[in-house]
Parts: sequence; C-alpha cells; structure tokens
Amino acid sequence: MYATGCKIIGKELLVMKRKLTYSLYFGVITLFAYVISIPYLLHVSGPTIEQLNELVDTPITTSQYILGSGINIVLITFLFSMIGIWLSPKVGLKWSWIRALFDKQVKPRWDRPFLWMAVVWGVISTVFITLLTALVFAKNIPNFTEINEEMDMPWWVGLTTVFQGGISEELMMRFGLMTLIVWLLSKVFMRKREKREVISPWVYWIAIIGASLVFGFGHLSLAQSVYGGNSLWVILYVLIGNGFAGLGFGYFYWKRGLEYAIVSHMTADLMLHFVIPLLPF
Repeated sequence: MYATGCKIIGKELLVMKRKLTYSLYFGVITLFAYVISIPYLLHVSGPTIEQLNELVDTPITTSQYILGSGINIVLITFLFSMIGIWLSPKVGLKWSWIRALFDKQVKPRWDRPFLWMAVVWGVISTVFITLLTALVFAKNIPNFTEINEEMDMPWWVGLTTVFQGGISEELMMRFGLMTLIVWLLSKVFMRKREKREVISPWVYWIAIIGASLVFGFGHLSLAQSVYGGNSLWVILYVLIGNGFAGLGFGYFYWKRGLEYAIVSHMTADLMLHFVIPLLPF
C-alpha cells in the first residue's frame, strides 16, 4: 500500500510539473509577443499615461508604463494559461497541436476546412467592424475621425501587434476565461446522457459571449482616455468592436481547438492593423 501510494503521488507530481512547464512556455511566448509589440504600444499608450499621471503624485514615464504593462500581461497570461491547462480536459476543450509541439511529439493534422473558416472569419469580422465604424460610430462619436487620424501609424507599427493580440489575448480570454466559465457552469448544469456527463451547447455559448464581453469591457478605460468619456456610443463601439470577432474565436476554440482561435485572431489583427490601413480609401 505504501509503495502504491508513493507511485501515485510521484505520478501526480510529474503531471503537475508538466502542467507548470506548459504554463512557463506560454509565459515565455507571451513575453516575446509583448516585446515585438512595443512599437505599437509606444504609439498608442500616450493618452493612457496622461490619464494615469493625473491620478498620481509622481509622474509615470513611458518606459515605466511599458515595463509595468509587460510584467502584468506575462503574469496574467501565466495564471490564465494554468486555468486552461488544468480545466480544458474536464470540459472537452482542446489545444492538441500546441501541446504536441511542447512535448516534441507528432502534431495532429489541421482540419483544413475549419482552418480556412478561421481565416475567413478573421477577414469578414474585421471588414464588418470597419464598415460599421465608418457608417455608424464615426458619425455619432464626437471628433472620432480627427482623433483616429492623429493616432495614424506607419504600416509596420500595426504589424507588430499581431502576435500580442492573437496569442496573448487568446490565452487569457479563450484558454483561461472561457474555459473557466464553461467549467463553473458545467458543475451546476451538467446533465447525464446514457451514463455519460454531457455539457449542453448553451453552456459553451454563454462562456463564448461572456469572454467576449469581458474583453470588450477591458478596453473601456483606453477608450475613455482617447475619446474623452464613455458615452453610450463609445461603449457600444468598444463592446462591438472588440467583442464581435471574439464570438467566432470562441466558437473555433470550442469546436476544433485553441490553435484555430489564435489563427483567426491573428488574421483579424493583420487585417485591422496592416491590410486595411494600406487600402487607398
């Protein structure tokens, strides 16, 4: 019995060590993605730093803000990735390709139809938000066009944020938060079918919508500093602009895996920050 107990404990410790190693891998990837995105952050962080300096006695420098934000994002991503690593197997959510990459094992084949769907959603969702912004929000948010023209950036600066958004935000919002919401709801509403526990599709949809809304609300402070307040139109702009595409990202995570959500998100960021700004209109 003692020997058996030691073996079980040893196996559990190995599993825990492997999961912590996965989280460290995700943390390192997030760090690299953040460093790559620094040119973009330098370009857009001005209003936020000004707002923060109005609240503190000692002014915050740009370097301090960039360093503090980097530490914050890496730590949060590390914690959220731990949630995803521990809970995703319990609720049927997958990250098989990434895990095989970490384990240096044979990687599963991509589902090409779903991969193309992920890419197409990244394109379509960005085009939709761009048109909605031009036709609706730009006309109802005071000085919207002028403010965005002042924040216009070189094409290569926008390109640097593709990895930060596509990887770090998906690790936090989908892999961490969405997984956690599904797990919490499943503990309450799990039902049995033919002696198996089954999670209803609506649980996943609540988690998808919830994670998208949280991501949108997370941008309200930045919008307030940029547009001078949180009017109804600013709130709608932020929630729809940042949350709409996330519905598709969450769906791809649910149906095929985290990798498909990352591809879709990176495509959307590539369209938003690189392709569309280069179009001659």
